[in-house]
Amino acid sequence: MLLTRALSALILAPLVIAAVGAGGWALVGFLIVVLGIAAWEFARLMQRGGFRPTWWIAPILIAAFVIDAMLPAARALPAALSLTLIGSLTWHMRHRGPSVTADWALAIAGGVYLGWAGRQFVEVRALENGAAWLLLILTGTWLADSGAYLVGVRIGRHTLSPALSPKKSWEGLAGGVIIGLVGNALVAAALRLPAIHGAMLGLIGGTIGTLGDLSVSMMKRQVGAKDSGHLIPGHGGALDRIDSLLFVVIAGHLYLVWFAGLPAP
Repeated sequence: MLLTRALSALILAPLVIAAVGAGGWALVGFLIVVLGIAAWEFARLMQRGGFRPTWWIAPILIAAFVIDAMLPAARALPAALSLTLIGSLTWHMRHRGPSVTADWALAIAGGVYLGWAGRQFVEVRALENGAAWLLLILTGTWLADSGAYLVGVRIGRHTLSPALSPKKSWEGLAGGVIIGLVGNALVAAALRLPAIHGAMLGLIGGTIGTLGDLSVSMMKRQVGAKDSGHLIPGHGGALDRIDSLLFVVIAGHLYLVWFAGLPAP
Protein backbone atom coordinates (compact mmCIF):
# COMPACT_ATOMS: atom_id res chain seq x y z
CA MET A 1 0.00 0.00 0.00
CA LEU A 2 2.78 2.45 0.92
CA LEU A 3 4.62 1.81 -2.36
CA THR A 4 1.42 2.26 -4.35
CA ARG A 5 0.67 5.55 -2.59
CA ALA A 6 4.21 6.77 -3.23
CA LEU A 7 4.14 5.87 -6.93
CA SER A 8 0.76 7.59 -7.41
CA ALA A 9 2.08 10.70 -5.66
CA LEU A 10 5.21 10.74 -7.84
CA ILE A 11 3.03 10.69 -10.96
CA LEU A 12 0.45 13.25 -9.80
CA ALA A 13 2.69 15.77 -8.01
CA PRO A 14 4.47 17.01 -11.19
CA LEU A 15 1.10 17.58 -12.89
CA VAL A 16 -0.14 19.65 -9.96
CA ILE A 17 3.10 21.61 -9.70
CA ALA A 18 3.05 22.29 -13.45
CA ALA A 19 -0.52 23.64 -13.25
CA VAL A 20 0.43 25.86 -10.29
CA GLY A 21 3.53 27.12 -12.08
CA ALA A 22 1.62 27.87 -15.28
CA GLY A 23 -1.25 29.61 -13.49
CA GLY A 24 -3.85 31.40 -15.58
CA TRP A 25 -6.22 29.34 -17.67
CA ALA A 26 -4.06 26.24 -17.35
CA LEU A 27 -4.69 26.23 -13.59
CA VAL A 28 -8.37 27.07 -14.09
CA GLY A 29 -8.84 24.19 -16.53
CA PHE A 30 -6.96 21.79 -14.27
CA LEU A 31 -9.12 22.77 -11.28
CA ILE A 32 -12.38 22.42 -13.21
CA VAL A 33 -11.42 18.91 -14.35
CA VAL A 34 -10.23 17.68 -10.93
CA LEU A 35 -13.08 19.25 -9.00
CA GLY A 36 -15.58 18.08 -11.61
CA ILE A 37 -14.42 14.50 -11.05
CA ALA A 38 -14.70 15.03 -7.29
CA ALA A 39 -18.25 16.35 -7.76
CA TRP A 40 -19.18 13.25 -9.76
CA GLU A 41 -17.76 11.07 -6.98
CA PHE A 42 -19.74 13.05 -4.40
CA ALA A 43 -22.94 12.49 -6.38
CA ARG A 44 -22.18 8.76 -6.61
CA LEU A 45 -21.58 8.61 -2.86
CA MET A 46 -24.93 10.23 -2.16
CA GLN A 47 -26.62 7.75 -4.50
CA ARG A 48 -25.35 4.95 -2.28
CA GLY A 49 -27.25 6.61 0.55
CA GLY A 50 -30.51 6.59 -1.41
CA PHE A 51 -30.32 10.16 -2.72
CA ARG A 52 -30.28 11.27 -6.35
CA PRO A 53 -28.45 14.62 -6.66
CA THR A 54 -28.41 15.77 -10.27
CA TRP A 55 -24.83 15.32 -11.46
CA TRP A 56 -24.56 18.34 -13.78
CA ILE A 57 -25.42 21.06 -11.25
CA ALA A 58 -22.20 20.97 -9.22
CA PRO A 59 -19.80 21.22 -12.22
CA ILE A 60 -21.62 24.35 -13.43
CA LEU A 61 -21.18 26.00 -10.04
CA ILE A 62 -17.56 24.87 -9.79
CA ALA A 63 -16.75 26.40 -13.18
CA ALA A 64 -18.55 29.62 -12.24
CA PHE A 65 -16.65 30.01 -8.95
CA VAL A 66 -13.27 29.35 -10.55
CA ILE A 67 -13.78 31.39 -13.73
CA ASP A 68 -15.18 34.31 -11.74
CA ALA A 69 -11.97 34.40 -9.71
CA MET A 70 -10.03 34.63 -12.96
CA LEU A 71 -12.34 37.19 -14.60
CA PRO A 72 -14.14 39.07 -11.80
CA ALA A 73 -15.23 41.84 -14.16
CA ALA A 74 -17.29 39.37 -16.16
CA ARG A 75 -19.49 38.68 -13.10
CA ALA A 76 -19.85 35.04 -14.10
CA LEU A 77 -20.67 33.90 -10.58
CA PRO A 78 -23.81 36.00 -9.91
CA ALA A 79 -25.25 35.04 -13.30
CA ALA A 80 -24.42 31.35 -12.87
CA LEU A 81 -25.79 31.25 -9.32
CA SER A 82 -29.02 32.92 -10.36
CA LEU A 83 -29.60 30.70 -13.39
CA THR A 84 -28.52 27.52 -11.61
CA LEU A 85 -30.78 28.09 -8.61
CA ILE A 86 -33.80 28.75 -10.82
CA GLY A 87 -32.95 26.05 -13.34
CA SER A 88 -32.10 23.35 -10.81
CA LEU A 89 -35.26 23.89 -8.75
CA THR A 90 -37.33 23.85 -11.92
CA TRP A 91 -35.59 20.66 -13.04
CA HIS A 92 -36.34 18.93 -9.74
CA MET A 93 -40.05 19.77 -10.04
CA ARG A 94 -40.16 17.01 -12.66
CA HIS A 95 -39.08 14.42 -10.12
CA ARG A 96 -41.08 12.56 -7.52
CA GLY A 97 -40.01 10.83 -4.35
CA PRO A 98 -39.37 11.48 -0.67
CA SER A 99 -35.85 12.89 -1.20
CA VAL A 100 -36.41 15.31 -4.07
CA THR A 101 -35.71 18.45 -1.99
CA ALA A 102 -32.67 16.81 -0.39
CA ASP A 103 -31.47 15.78 -3.86
CA TRP A 104 -31.59 19.41 -5.00
CA ALA A 105 -29.90 20.68 -1.81
CA LEU A 106 -27.10 18.10 -2.08
CA ALA A 107 -26.41 19.05 -5.70
CA ILE A 108 -26.15 22.74 -4.79
CA ALA A 109 -24.11 22.06 -1.64
CA GLY A 110 -21.63 19.91 -3.55
CA GLY A 111 -21.07 22.68 -6.09
CA VAL A 112 -20.61 25.38 -3.45
CA TYR A 113 -18.34 23.18 -1.30
CA LEU A 114 -16.00 22.30 -4.16
CA GLY A 115 -16.37 25.52 -6.11
CA TRP A 116 -15.55 27.87 -3.22
CA ALA A 117 -12.42 25.88 -2.39
CA GLY A 118 -11.42 25.86 -6.06
CA ARG A 119 -11.78 29.62 -6.17
CA GLN A 120 -9.22 29.98 -3.38
CA PHE A 121 -6.55 28.24 -5.47
CA VAL A 122 -6.96 30.88 -8.19
CA GLU A 123 -7.01 33.76 -5.69
CA VAL A 124 -3.87 32.56 -3.89
CA ARG A 125 -2.12 32.13 -7.25
CA ALA A 126 -2.98 35.76 -8.07
CA LEU A 127 -1.16 37.07 -4.97
CA GLU A 128 2.38 38.44 -5.17
CA ASN A 129 4.68 35.37 -5.47
CA GLY A 130 1.41 33.45 -5.68
CA ALA A 131 2.90 30.34 -7.28
CA ALA A 132 5.33 29.93 -4.37
CA TRP A 133 2.64 30.57 -1.74
CA LEU A 134 0.25 28.11 -3.38
CA LEU A 135 3.04 25.56 -3.55
CA LEU A 136 3.61 26.07 0.20
CA ILE A 137 -0.07 25.39 0.88
CA LEU A 138 0.21 22.19 -1.14
CA THR A 139 3.48 21.01 0.43
CA GLY A 140 2.27 21.84 3.93
CA THR A 141 -0.76 19.62 3.35
CA TRP A 142 1.19 16.83 1.67
CA LEU A 143 3.90 16.76 4.34
CA ALA A 144 1.37 16.74 7.16
CA ASP A 145 -0.73 14.06 5.49
CA SER A 146 2.30 11.85 4.80
CA GLY A 147 3.66 12.40 8.31
CA ALA A 148 0.34 11.52 9.91
CA TYR A 149 0.10 8.35 7.82
CA LEU A 150 3.66 7.16 8.55
CA VAL A 151 3.57 7.94 12.27
CA GLY A 152 0.03 6.62 12.69
CA VAL A 153 0.82 3.31 10.98
CA ARG A 154 3.87 2.74 13.20
CA ILE A 155 2.96 4.00 16.64
CA GLY A 156 -0.70 5.05 16.48
CA ARG A 157 -2.56 3.72 19.53
CA HIS A 158 -5.19 6.29 20.53
CA THR A 159 -7.97 6.74 17.99
CA LEU A 160 -8.69 10.32 16.98
CA SER A 161 -12.28 9.87 15.79
CA PRO A 162 -13.40 6.24 15.91
CA ALA A 163 -16.89 7.02 14.56
CA LEU A 164 -15.53 8.69 11.42
CA SER A 165 -12.05 7.30 10.77
CA PRO A 166 -10.97 4.43 13.02
CA LYS A 167 -7.44 4.34 11.56
CA LYS A 168 -6.60 7.96 12.41
CA SER A 169 -4.79 8.41 15.72
CA TRP A 170 -3.73 11.24 17.98
CA GLU A 171 -0.15 10.09 17.53
CA GLY A 172 -0.56 10.38 13.77
CA LEU A 173 -2.04 13.85 14.13
CA ALA A 174 0.90 14.96 16.27
CA GLY A 175 3.38 13.47 13.81
CA GLY A 176 1.67 15.16 10.90
CA VAL A 177 1.64 18.54 12.62
CA ILE A 178 5.34 18.35 13.52
CA ILE A 179 6.47 17.11 10.11
CA GLY A 180 4.22 19.61 8.31
CA LEU A 181 5.41 22.52 10.43
CA VAL A 182 9.15 21.77 10.30
CA GLY A 183 9.23 20.44 6.76
CA ASN A 184 7.25 23.33 5.33
CA ALA A 185 9.48 25.86 7.07
CA LEU A 186 12.41 24.32 5.20
CA VAL A 187 10.48 24.41 1.92
CA ALA A 188 9.67 28.09 2.51
CA ALA A 189 13.33 28.87 3.13
CA ALA A 190 14.25 27.07 -0.09
CA LEU A 191 11.69 29.21 -1.92
CA ARG A 192 13.13 32.35 -0.25
CA LEU A 193 9.92 33.04 1.64
CA PRO A 194 9.66 33.65 5.41
CA ALA A 195 10.10 30.31 7.20
CA ILE A 196 7.56 31.32 9.86
CA HIS A 197 4.80 31.56 7.27
CA GLY A 198 5.82 28.24 5.77
CA ALA A 199 5.68 26.69 9.22
CA MET A 200 2.24 28.16 9.89
CA LEU A 201 0.91 26.84 6.58
CA GLY A 202 2.31 23.45 7.56
CA LEU A 203 0.52 23.74 10.90
CA ILE A 204 -2.70 24.58 9.08
CA GLY A 205 -2.12 21.58 6.83
CA GLY A 206 -1.83 19.28 9.84
CA THR A 207 -4.79 20.64 11.81
CA ILE A 208 -7.34 22.20 9.46
CA GLY A 209 -6.42 19.58 6.86
CA THR A 210 -7.41 16.83 9.29
CA LEU A 211 -10.83 18.42 9.63
CA GLY A 212 -11.21 18.45 5.86
CA ASP A 213 -10.27 14.77 5.76
CA LEU A 214 -12.74 13.89 8.53
CA SER A 215 -15.53 15.84 6.83
CA VAL A 216 -15.33 13.58 3.78
CA SER A 217 -15.00 10.56 6.09
CA MET A 218 -18.31 11.66 7.63
CA MET A 219 -19.95 11.62 4.19
CA LYS A 220 -18.52 8.22 3.34
CA ARG A 221 -19.50 6.71 6.70
CA GLN A 222 -23.09 7.88 6.29
CA VAL A 223 -23.46 5.93 3.05
CA GLY A 224 -21.26 2.97 4.03
CA ALA A 225 -18.39 3.68 1.63
CA LYS A 226 -14.66 3.29 2.29
CA ASP A 227 -13.45 5.49 -0.58
CA SER A 228 -15.06 8.09 -2.80
CA GLY A 229 -13.78 6.26 -5.87
CA HIS A 230 -10.95 4.19 -7.31
CA LEU A 231 -9.32 6.69 -9.65
CA ILE A 232 -5.95 6.91 -7.86
CA PRO A 233 -4.30 3.65 -6.76
CA GLY A 234 -3.50 3.72 -3.05
CA HIS A 235 -5.46 6.93 -2.49
CA GLY A 236 -9.02 6.15 -3.61
CA GLY A 237 -10.85 8.79 -5.58
CA ALA A 238 -10.16 12.42 -6.45
CA LEU A 239 -12.27 13.57 -3.51
CA ASP A 240 -10.22 11.37 -1.16
CA ARG A 241 -7.01 12.94 -2.46
CA ILE A 242 -8.11 16.58 -2.14
CA ASP A 243 -10.32 16.41 0.97
CA SER A 244 -7.66 17.97 3.23
CA LEU A 245 -6.69 20.59 0.64
CA LEU A 246 -10.28 21.82 0.30
CA PHE A 247 -10.11 23.13 3.87
CA VAL A 248 -6.41 24.07 3.89
CA VAL A 249 -6.52 26.30 0.80
CA ILE A 250 -9.41 28.29 2.31
CA ALA A 251 -7.71 28.67 5.70
CA GLY A 252 -4.32 29.22 4.06
CA HIS A 253 -5.65 32.04 1.89
CA LEU A 254 -7.14 33.74 4.93
CA TYR A 255 -3.84 33.36 6.82
CA LEU A 256 -1.83 34.89 3.97
CA VAL A 257 -4.12 37.93 3.73
CA TRP A 258 -4.86 38.46 7.43
CA PHE A 259 -1.60 37.48 9.11
CA ALA A 260 1.13 37.39 6.48
CA GLY A 261 -0.12 40.76 5.21
CA LEU A 262 -0.15 39.93 1.52
CA PRO A 263 -2.13 42.55 -0.41
CA ALA A 264 -5.07 41.36 -2.48
CA PRO A 265 -4.41 41.58 -6.24
